[in-house]
Amino acid sequence: MAKKIAFISALGGQGTSLSAVYTAVAAANAGHSMALVDTCGFSGTLAYMLGADEDTVMNLDDAASGECPLEEALTDCGGLLKLLPAVSFPDQTFSPLSVEVRRVIESLGREYDVMADIPAGIVPDCGMAGCFDMFVICSRADSLSLKYASRLCRLIRRSSSQTTKSCEIRLLLTRFTPGILKIGGVPDIDRCIDIAGARLIGVIPYDNRALEAVLSGQPPDEECEMMRYARDTAERIFGKLVPLDAGRSFRLPI
Repeated sequence: MAKKIAFISALGGQGTSLSAVYTAVAAANAGHSMALVDTCGFSGTLAYMLGADEDTVMNLDDAASGECPLEEALTDCGGLLKLLPAVSFPDQTFSPLSVEVRRVIESLGREYDVMADIPAGIVPDCGMAGCFDMFVICSRADSLSLKYASRLCRLIRRSSSQTTKSCEIRLLLTRFTPGILKIGGVPDIDRCIDIAGARLIGVIPYDNRALEAVLSGQPPDEECEMMRYARDTAERIFGKLVPLDAGRSFRLPI
């Protein structure tokens, strides 16, 4: 069955959009028909990161308002990946929590596996919790980010308890370097998991090569280190048992 996954963070600057892009590309490369949805509103961030901003015509608002058929609003990003881009003008933007956006995501889920980039700081309500099968909470590995990730985790659990559908909650450590643990006051990755209160789905490294690609409006770099870790994360999301072993993951206790 198709899966619907929300990439979400409690604070800005956690690398949520970049992680969503690379994980969606990795999943599409692995054979999943993917729809990546940008709900962040008037930013066009994901289209730019995918090198597809000049190819977009319709967007999420057009699909949510019924201005065009859903398939016409999707941008082909190559292979099995489609993008539903954000709107360009803020006065036309539906809230990510709106019924209309949920209906679009539900409709996409009939044909595609869906990953949605949710704006930082959005507090999921029970309707949003019932829309997704999994929330991937993106957080940097420092005490402050993890503290707010823990709060977000509790809010999602509270919202999902009001629905008849259960959803998984996972932690994705983003913009990671081994030194961030010492700087951020966290001894190891085990402690990151304890603070956040969610099982770890993966670790996404800080990667200058990946950043250079997306910041220049080029498609994601298929050969960079970030893609390798995004590939492992995508496989775990779709149920494969990919070990988080120290040899593959920064030689740190996990």
